[in-house]
Amino acid sequence: MILKKFTFILLLLFFNFISKAQSNTNNWVIGIGVNAVDYFPVTEISFNGNTGGFMNQITNAKDHLNVYGPRINVTHYWKNNISFDASFSLNKISKIGDAVINDTNYYAFDASVQYSILNPENKFSPYILVGGGYTFALSSGGTLNLGLGSNLWLSDSIGINTQGMYKYNSPDFGLFSHFYYSFSVIFNLNSGGNGFLGGGRGRNCF
Repeated sequence: MILKKFTFILLLLFFNFISKAQSNTNNWVIGIGVNAVDYFPVTEISFNGNTGGFMNQITNAKDHLNVYGPRINVTHYWKNNISFDASFSLNKISKIGDAVINDTNYYAFDASVQYSILNPENKFSPYILVGGGYTFALSSGGTLNLGLGSNLWLSDSIGINTQGMYKYNSPDFGLFSHFYYSFSVIFNLNSGGNGFLGGGRGRNCF
Protein backbone atom coordinates (compact mmCIF):
# COMPACT_ATOMS: atom_id res chain seq x y z
CA MET A 1 0.00 0.00 0.00
CA ILE A 2 2.82 2.42 0.89
CA LEU A 3 4.57 1.52 -2.38
CA LYS A 4 1.44 2.30 -4.43
CA LYS A 5 0.93 5.65 -2.65
CA PHE A 6 4.56 6.59 -3.18
CA THR A 7 4.39 5.78 -6.89
CA PHE A 8 1.12 7.69 -7.28
CA ILE A 9 2.54 10.81 -5.61
CA LEU A 10 5.66 10.60 -7.76
CA LEU A 11 3.61 10.38 -10.95
CA LEU A 12 1.55 13.43 -9.88
CA LEU A 13 4.74 15.42 -9.36
CA PHE A 14 6.06 14.16 -12.70
CA PHE A 15 3.03 15.31 -14.69
CA ASN A 16 3.00 18.61 -12.80
CA PHE A 17 6.57 19.11 -14.02
CA ILE A 18 5.49 18.33 -17.56
CA SER A 19 2.78 21.01 -17.50
CA LYS A 20 5.30 23.60 -16.32
CA ALA A 21 8.10 22.57 -18.68
CA GLN A 22 5.83 22.92 -21.72
CA SER A 23 5.58 26.67 -21.09
CA ASN A 24 9.37 27.09 -21.16
CA THR A 25 11.60 27.62 -24.18
CA ASN A 26 14.23 25.18 -22.95
CA ASN A 27 14.91 21.79 -24.53
CA TRP A 28 13.15 19.19 -22.45
CA VAL A 29 12.37 15.52 -23.08
CA ILE A 30 10.45 13.31 -20.68
CA GLY A 31 10.04 9.54 -20.70
CA ILE A 32 8.12 6.76 -19.04
CA GLY A 33 8.73 3.04 -19.42
CA VAL A 34 9.91 -0.19 -17.84
CA ASN A 35 13.26 -1.29 -16.45
CA ALA A 36 15.15 -4.53 -15.88
CA VAL A 37 17.81 -5.43 -13.30
CA ASP A 38 20.32 -8.26 -13.82
CA TYR A 39 22.70 -9.39 -11.07
CA PHE A 40 24.01 -12.53 -12.75
CA PRO A 41 26.91 -11.12 -14.86
CA VAL A 42 28.53 -9.60 -11.75
CA THR A 43 31.11 -11.94 -10.23
CA GLU A 44 31.40 -10.21 -6.85
CA ILE A 45 28.21 -11.96 -5.66
CA SER A 46 29.15 -15.36 -4.25
CA PHE A 47 25.66 -16.91 -4.45
CA ASN A 48 24.41 -15.71 -7.84
CA GLY A 49 25.58 -18.87 -9.64
CA ASN A 50 27.96 -17.13 -12.03
CA THR A 51 31.23 -19.03 -12.38
CA GLY A 52 32.04 -17.81 -15.88
CA GLY A 53 33.40 -14.35 -15.11
CA PHE A 54 32.26 -10.77 -15.55
CA MET A 55 29.51 -10.27 -18.19
CA ASN A 56 28.90 -14.04 -18.42
CA GLN A 57 25.43 -14.74 -19.89
CA ILE A 58 24.73 -11.03 -20.16
CA THR A 59 22.19 -11.73 -22.93
CA ASN A 60 20.30 -14.39 -20.92
CA ALA A 61 17.25 -12.24 -20.24
CA LYS A 62 14.84 -15.13 -19.69
CA ASP A 63 16.59 -16.55 -16.62
CA HIS A 64 18.11 -13.51 -14.96
CA LEU A 65 16.20 -10.28 -15.57
CA ASN A 66 13.91 -8.69 -12.99
CA VAL A 67 11.50 -6.65 -15.13
CA TYR A 68 9.20 -4.07 -13.58
CA GLY A 69 8.16 -0.44 -13.71
CA PRO A 70 7.80 2.36 -13.94
CA ARG A 71 10.92 4.25 -14.84
CA ILE A 72 10.36 7.94 -15.37
CA ASN A 73 13.00 10.39 -16.49
CA VAL A 74 13.58 13.98 -17.53
CA THR A 75 16.33 14.98 -19.98
CA HIS A 76 17.53 18.52 -20.66
CA TYR A 77 19.70 19.28 -23.69
CA TRP A 78 22.48 21.72 -22.83
CA LYS A 79 24.91 22.30 -25.72
CA ASN A 80 27.70 20.66 -27.76
CA ASN A 81 25.84 17.32 -27.89
CA ILE A 82 25.66 17.21 -24.07
CA SER A 83 22.46 16.50 -22.11
CA PHE A 84 21.63 16.03 -18.45
CA ASP A 85 19.24 13.32 -17.32
CA ALA A 86 17.53 12.47 -14.02
CA SER A 87 15.39 9.40 -13.41
CA PHE A 88 13.48 7.40 -10.84
CA SER A 89 13.03 3.63 -11.16
CA LEU A 90 10.88 1.13 -9.32
CA ASN A 91 11.48 -2.61 -9.56
CA LYS A 92 10.81 -5.80 -7.61
CA ILE A 93 13.76 -8.15 -7.20
CA SER A 94 12.89 -11.85 -7.09
CA LYS A 95 16.16 -13.37 -8.33
CA ILE A 96 19.84 -12.58 -8.00
CA GLY A 97 21.28 -14.56 -10.84
CA ASP A 98 20.27 -18.18 -10.26
CA ALA A 99 19.32 -17.52 -6.63
CA VAL A 100 15.59 -17.04 -6.04
CA ILE A 101 14.75 -14.69 -3.15
CA ASN A 102 11.63 -13.24 -1.57
CA ASP A 103 10.35 -10.23 -3.51
CA THR A 104 12.36 -7.17 -2.52
CA ASN A 105 11.49 -3.64 -3.52
CA TYR A 106 14.06 -1.76 -5.61
CA TYR A 107 14.10 2.04 -5.78
CA ALA A 108 16.73 3.98 -7.72
CA PHE A 109 17.39 7.67 -8.20
CA ASP A 110 19.98 8.27 -10.93
CA ALA A 111 21.49 11.24 -12.72
CA SER A 112 23.84 11.26 -15.69
CA VAL A 113 25.62 13.34 -18.29
CA GLN A 114 24.93 12.09 -21.81
CA TYR A 115 27.09 12.76 -24.85
CA SER A 116 25.45 12.21 -28.24
CA ILE A 117 27.78 10.43 -30.64
CA LEU A 118 25.81 11.78 -33.62
CA ASN A 119 23.94 15.06 -34.03
CA PRO A 120 21.20 15.01 -31.35
CA GLU A 121 18.80 16.42 -33.96
CA ASN A 122 19.03 13.16 -35.91
CA LYS A 123 16.12 10.77 -36.04
CA PHE A 124 18.44 8.15 -34.51
CA SER A 125 20.83 9.46 -31.87
CA PRO A 126 23.05 7.08 -29.83
CA TYR A 127 24.88 8.35 -26.77
CA ILE A 128 27.27 7.39 -24.00
CA LEU A 129 26.62 8.27 -20.38
CA VAL A 130 28.37 8.59 -17.06
CA GLY A 131 26.77 9.43 -13.78
CA GLY A 132 25.77 8.24 -10.36
CA GLY A 133 22.80 7.47 -8.20
CA TYR A 134 21.43 6.05 -5.01
CA THR A 135 19.67 2.69 -4.90
CA PHE A 136 17.53 1.08 -2.21
CA ALA A 137 17.25 -2.70 -2.62
CA LEU A 138 18.62 -5.52 -0.47
CA SER A 139 20.60 -2.73 1.11
CA SER A 140 21.12 0.90 0.11
CA GLY A 141 24.03 2.88 -1.24
CA GLY A 142 25.44 5.06 -3.98
CA THR A 143 26.38 3.74 -7.40
CA LEU A 144 28.72 4.79 -10.19
CA ASN A 145 26.93 4.40 -13.51
CA LEU A 146 28.41 3.86 -16.97
CA GLY A 147 26.39 3.02 -20.06
CA LEU A 148 25.08 3.43 -23.57
CA GLY A 149 21.71 4.48 -24.91
CA SER A 150 19.86 5.71 -27.96
CA ASN A 151 16.86 7.79 -28.97
CA LEU A 152 14.79 6.87 -32.01
CA TRP A 153 12.34 9.63 -32.92
CA LEU A 154 9.18 8.42 -34.62
CA SER A 155 7.98 12.01 -35.10
CA ASP A 156 8.97 15.49 -33.90
CA SER A 157 7.29 14.86 -30.56
CA ILE A 158 7.33 11.11 -29.80
CA GLY A 159 10.15 8.59 -29.77
CA ILE A 160 11.64 5.49 -28.15
CA ASN A 161 14.59 5.38 -25.77
CA THR A 162 16.64 2.29 -24.95
CA GLN A 163 19.45 2.34 -22.42
CA GLY A 164 21.83 0.00 -20.64
CA MET A 165 24.06 0.72 -17.66
CA TYR A 166 26.52 -0.99 -15.37
CA LYS A 167 25.85 0.27 -11.85
CA TYR A 168 28.88 -0.26 -9.63
CA ASN A 169 28.64 -0.31 -5.86
CA SER A 170 31.32 -1.34 -3.39
CA PRO A 171 30.60 -4.80 -1.90
CA ASP A 172 31.31 -3.24 1.51
CA PHE A 173 27.84 -1.63 1.42
CA GLY A 174 25.95 -4.85 0.63
CA LEU A 175 24.23 -3.30 -2.40
CA PHE A 176 25.46 -5.50 -5.21
CA SER A 177 26.67 -4.07 -8.49
CA HIS A 178 24.35 -4.92 -11.36
CA PHE A 179 23.37 -4.31 -14.94
CA TYR A 180 20.35 -2.10 -15.51
CA TYR A 181 18.27 -1.70 -18.68
CA SER A 182 15.33 0.46 -19.62
CA PHE A 183 12.87 0.88 -22.48
CA SER A 184 10.81 4.08 -22.55
CA VAL A 185 8.47 6.12 -24.67
CA ILE A 186 9.82 9.67 -24.80
CA PHE A 187 8.11 12.97 -25.51
CA ASN A 188 9.74 16.12 -26.84
CA LEU A 189 8.09 19.01 -24.98
CA ASN A 190 9.49 21.62 -27.36
CA SER A 191 8.63 20.21 -30.77
CA GLY A 192 6.04 22.56 -32.23
CA GLY A 193 7.97 22.76 -35.49
CA ASN A 194 11.18 23.89 -33.79
CA GLY A 195 12.95 20.54 -33.70
CA PHE A 196 14.56 18.90 -30.69
CA LEU A 197 17.06 21.71 -30.17
CA GLY A 198 14.50 24.45 -30.56
CA GLY A 199 16.55 26.04 -33.32
CA GLY A 200 13.91 26.09 -36.04
CA ARG A 201 15.74 23.62 -38.25
CA GLY A 202 13.65 20.51 -37.65
CA ARG A 203 15.17 17.05 -37.20
CA ASN A 204 17.52 15.45 -39.67
CA CYS A 205 16.80 11.96 -40.93
CA PHE A 206 20.42 10.83 -40.36
